[in-house]
Amino acid sequence: MNALFELLFKYKWFLFEKGKIFLESRFSPWLIPVIALGLAVALYWFSSARKGASVQVFEPTAQAPRRMPIWLLIGFRAVVLGALLFMLMRPTLVVSSLLPRENIVAVLVDDSKSMTLRDVDNGTRLDAVKRLLTPGRQGFLPELEQRFQTRLFSFSRENQRLESAAQLRAEGKGTNLESALQGVLREFTSAPLASIVVISDGADNSSANLAAVLNELRSRKISVSSLGVGAASVDRDIEIVQASAPANVLPGSVTQAVVSLKSAGFAGRQVTLEVRENGKLVNSKPVELEGTDEPQVVDIDLTPKGGGAKTYTVSIRPQEGEAITVNNQQKMVLNVEDIQPKILYLEGTPRWEYKFIRQALSKDKNLQLVTLLRTSGNKFYRQGVESEDNLAGGFPASREELFQYKGLVLGSIEASFFSKEQAQMIADFVSLRGGGFMMLGGKTSFDAGNYANTAIADILPVVLGQRAQGSSYLREPERLELTSYGKNHPITRLVTDDAQNDRRWKSLPPIGDFNWIATSKPGATVLARGNGKGSPVMLAAHRYGRGRALAFMPDSSWRWRMEMPHTDDSHQIFWRQAARWLVGSAPDQVNLDIGSGVYSEDQTVRLNVDVNDASFRGLNNANVTVAIGSPSGKRTEIPIKWSGQKDGAYLGAFRPDEKGVYEIRATAEAQGKEIGTARQFLVVEESNQEFFSPAQNRELLTHVASQTGGKYYPLSEASQIPEELVYQERPNSVPQFLPLWDMPILFLIICAALTAEWFLRRRGGLA
Repeated sequence: MNALFELLFKYKWFLFEKGKIFLESRFSPWLIPVIALGLAVALYWFSSARKGASVQVFEPTAQAPRRMPIWLLIGFRAVVLGALLFMLMRPTLVVSSLLPRENIVAVLVDDSKSMTLRDVDNGTRLDAVKRLLTPGRQGFLPELEQRFQTRLFSFSRENQRLESAAQLRAEGKGTNLESALQGVLREFTSAPLASIVVISDGADNSSANLAAVLNELRSRKISVSSLGVGAASVDRDIEIVQASAPANVLPGSVTQAVVSLKSAGFAGRQVTLEVRENGKLVNSKPVELEGTDEPQVVDIDLTPKGGGAKTYTVSIRPQEGEAITVNNQQKMVLNVEDIQPKILYLEGTPRWEYKFIRQALSKDKNLQLVTLLRTSGNKFYRQGVESEDNLAGGFPASREELFQYKGLVLGSIEASFFSKEQAQMIADFVSLRGGGFMMLGGKTSFDAGNYANTAIADILPVVLGQRAQGSSYLREPERLELTSYGKNHPITRLVTDDAQNDRRWKSLPPIGDFNWIATSKPGATVLARGNGKGSPVMLAAHRYGRGRALAFMPDSSWRWRMEMPHTDDSHQIFWRQAARWLVGSAPDQVNLDIGSGVYSEDQTVRLNVDVNDASFRGLNNANVTVAIGSPSGKRTEIPIKWSGQKDGAYLGAFRPDEKGVYEIRATAEAQGKEIGTARQFLVVEESNQEFFSPAQNRELLTHVASQTGGKYYPLSEASQIPEELVYQERPNSVPQFLPLWDMPILFLIICAALTAEWFLRRRGGLA
């Protein structure tokens, strides 16, 4: 198509894109539309004055001549006149061009591991690039060097000067296009850099702020031309895109790893997702591959034992015919904390539910349950308190007193028990402090406790006010049935095997009392419903601000203990899992975030420390130190500073220099007193990230080019780059005038119009 355009219009299309057309004739350019308007008026007058004037066209097979309006003949003659007039005006295409060898073009060549993939002409991407850059009389590089001072660079995470393509090894462990472009800009700060040619597959996996570099290139009028290498898709591949789990868990808790995977060419194939800890298989799950463009999400249970760092490998075994196998696995790190988060349980009246929940949770050494049982009026029976002063006045009256807990459970206690300030404080406990909140079913819970239109109702994942206070608490047998979400939720995992878990839930006796709730809030997850009329909501959860909220409508889960064999521990497991989930995401006063937890040696680890006072308001004047323990035992301390962007947010970074597991511990103090510490683990290993999303990222390469005034080229069109780079507007550009009057398309138009007119005249007997 490009060759045809050049044949008809004399010049290549890109010149018309970059240039402007003007007329060199001394006659005013307005002459053409004036004459065209005059012809139009004349044609209109002629047609009106000689209405019905036509040419008789005789056809051998027709019995009578066919009549054709005469204005067609005049129209063809007008086209000829217009084309000749346009040629006489001497149209000219003006483009800005660069003088030979007076400007610099930097060529950035991707030298990362992804360039070893074999998807270009039965060879690797690197082989194709080396052929392109091989010196010779003709070709991409010689043509470029004739027009520009050319500088070659290889890049992966950083760029390096390149003397020849023979130095390319494709051993880079990552691709940082931002760093590569920034390096070129630094090297040619005061030199006449006209353009940058990026030869890459677009696998940019390390850039932090590519947009900022593109803005700088655009401001300096330096274009980037992207030359894409590699296939646009991989025919047969399975890739585990991501594997993640909660960063911190309690020993023995059932937690879920969320695995995202993509596949191509294996739709409908049954594979097994495996999870290993130090090479030992700890869980597996059959998965049917969907083979779509969208990632497929799979949940798989983990139950870490002991404490400290736990490194897991999530993998799918390579399949026959699979193009890339190193992207079939991902690692993740969990910090198993052997601690005792505190939960406050407030109960309004002595009842069986209170007794059995307390018994179930008291056996969990990783939970500290503090209970307040109202015995009469404002008198409370306290259990699990750390001192005589704890909760001496009943329910906490200040944020500092309440916010020391990570979980709050309200039993059967009416809404009027709480002052308006206490109700709002409970809402803040969840939304701002990030605590976990749970309301239990009871005679004075939910609508029966008149909680509708209160700050506490806002926290709940269910809708209140749909039944009157007196009719919302029912005494009817109701069996819980797990929803599809409930079957996979950590709270309801009595055992990790799906079939066994389903059987155990079906074996539990029905509860006898519950609060009727018909509807959950938008975004909430219903985990269980009743199997009776109307399928009432029995268990629901959602996030509220920084925290979590859980609603459990039954009032007699104690039946799961009393009416089951003494060897059955379903009741204990359920309440232990519910309480652990409740506090699982609740932050401490000092929190440390290190990102994914899996890095390679040359990656920068960014440290984010959040420091709060006792009421969980951000502290900006703390002294924060991060201690880094390397795999070899070396210990390094890094002081980090307040970010200045958010209250209590402190930022730092370091680059690991050896493989293995690192322990990162952040300590914060203020006014000579320690506020708290936080610990995380990360693992450093050989990076295979270059083989994830292995297809050419044409979208990114096109974006980089378009944002800087450049253009994307496939590898097959590399020969066009040297010529097209010449024509660009820069301070040292010169105008080039290209005549258009002799374009072949104009002669074709004239010939076509005259031929058509002659043909019509001849058929009409006028020739």
